[in-house]
Amino acid sequence: MKASDLSVAHRWRGRVVDLTDHRGPACWRAAQALALEGATAYVGSADPQNRVRSFDELAKERGLEHLALQWAAEPRGEISSDACPPHAEKIELNDGEEPSGTSENPTGDVTLVGGGPGDPNLLTVAALTAIAHADVVLLDRLGIALNVVDLAPGALVIDVGKAPGRHKMSQGAINETMLAFAREGARVVRLKGGDPFIFGRGGEEWRFLAEQGIRVDVVPGLTSALSVPAHAGVSATYREVTRAVTIMSGHQPFNQAELSSLVSLGSTIVILMGVATFPSTVAGLRKAGLPDSTGVALLEQGYTANERHTFTTLGAAIDEARARGVTNPAVIVIGDVVNVREASAEIIEARTDTPTEGEELA
Repeated sequence: MKASDLSVAHRWRGRVVDLTDHRGPACWRAAQALALEGATAYVGSADPQNRVRSFDELAKERGLEHLALQWAAEPRGEISSDACPPHAEKIELNDGEEPSGTSENPTGDVTLVGGGPGDPNLLTVAALTAIAHADVVLLDRLGIALNVVDLAPGALVIDVGKAPGRHKMSQGAINETMLAFAREGARVVRLKGGDPFIFGRGGEEWRFLAEQGIRVDVVPGLTSALSVPAHAGVSATYREVTRAVTIMSGHQPFNQAELSSLVSLGSTIVILMGVATFPSTVAGLRKAGLPDSTGVALLEQGYTANERHTFTTLGAAIDEARARGVTNPAVIVIGDVVNVREASAEIIEARTDTPTEGEELA
């Protein structure tokens, strides 16, 4: 039996499983996953639970109780270290599930994982694997919608998300927290929205950890800069319309030289975190000569139940954004590709409204 078989929900309800041949992290994760699905899991000893309990204790020592969404050692189902009944189904875990190293408490590692735009279905296989094997998950604000508690059995899950002007934990404290757990021997996943290297400070975290001798792996994710527009029908590039895309952070206002360069380049402009500076951005682009007829898409809360799209033009964009009450998080797209999307939508609408032959006869 493969360890991957343990992740299929409701398959194990009411069954009794034997994990007594295993002592490492994979044993506890498997026991948690099976117990969560309704099985009774027997482990050989309390060692696996004691190991993850040390991560819970470290979190409490560091004053992280108010940020913990899930404790690693707390069973979420029936797990027992008593004598295993003879009728239990024996589970074999892959050797690759066990940690490397020969010391009793080997140094752990950190995986920087891109969680994509927020839809769990858009997580990569590598991202799901890293989360499922994690001992500790540090979760971004935009990653909470990914149901990480269900995807990370046996893991300590900590919410360190940052909103504009409201940081639950500073970046320096996040770095030190990852380091502390890795030194304790944990497999740490730093889960970020989108891609960790697109305005996600992934490069900074990688460098910090590497300087401390911690191994770092990177799992790229779908950046919202491209996936959210695609979900709304906006192609960032389009043959004979534009052959370049510029992704920018709108957290700080752009200067006129930057905006003039963008207009000269003629690329599609994609702005993240740019709602607050949107009026000055639009004014600067118009001053730089970008036509008022240029398309603008304001795409709020992509891939959520509250997703909302506003399609307008550069000349009307400021008034339209105010009238609609556009707020963060939003992806802003400026360029003629937005007009292409609108033209395509009109074609689809016209075809939908055209009566079929049977309707005409009726």
